Amino acid sequence: HLIDSAYEAEDFFPALGECGKWLHFTASPIRNSGGEIIGAIETLQDITEEKQLQENMRFYIQLITKAQEDERRRIARELHDDVASSLLLLIQRLDAIASSTPRLSTSLKNKLEDIYSHATAALENLQRSAQDLRPRIIDDLGLVAALEWMAENLTKDYGIVTRVEVIGVERGLPDEVQLLLFRIAQEALTNIRRHAEASRAWITLEFGEKKAVLIIKDNGKGFEMPQGMGGLASAGKLGLAGMQERTQLIGGSLRIQSEAGKGTTITIEVPI
Repeated sequence: HLIDSAYEAEDFFPALGECGKWLHFTASPIRNSGGEIIGAIETLQDITEEKQLQENMRFYIQLITKAQEDERRRIARELHDDVASSLLLLIQRLDAIASSTPRLSTSLKNKLEDIYSHATAALENLQRSAQDLRPRIIDDLGLVAALEWMAENLTKDYGIVTRVEVIGVERGLPDEVQLLLFRIAQEALTNIRRHAEASRAWITLEFGEKKAVLIIKDNGKGFEMPQGMGGLASAGKLGLAGMQERTQLIGGSLRIQSEAGKGTTITIEVPI
């Protein structure tokens, strides 16, 4: 790209060395007093080792991410197949007792209704938790559909009107990038629901040529940012600190803008 008349790029050269090399190069024009280009200063830097380290890091992140998601899937399945089934059976039996015993005392009937209500609420919460652990929609329909699903749930269940906007041409993302963005969005929306006291939220996903950008914004109460992003954990913002760490692991960046009374904006950029 051109920056103040200087050209900067990086590329792989398969003919260099035994296995090829990655080079980062810059070119800056040399001009005479009349402004004409009479030459150039060029620099070449071998970044093969750095690229290999990045590739190794991405490989290990893929392994860790897969292990985490497999475990989430296993727990979600067990919650659904075992615990949820037991709760459903309890609810059915309570319903059967109430239906088959018409002469129950008012006190006992009220107690049964209370137990039934709590069991039903527990089942709904359990199903929601199992779904949050590993929503099938991310596997079946991809990131955009998963973001729209979360926005719909936040609007319907908690009254926080949430909109999703997609910029650029939607396309498939590497699994580790897609899962990272999904998990960060999930964490951010959970924070909005629990802490922000917001009435509206916005999710923007931009597909660029070499990067994807996810922006999550709310109109809530905001908070005072610590000095530097490194202070998030010490300030008790462990969820945000976790987002930052996961983003950095795949070579991305995370920015947080927040101010008391003015909402919060989280911007994540990741290479693709």
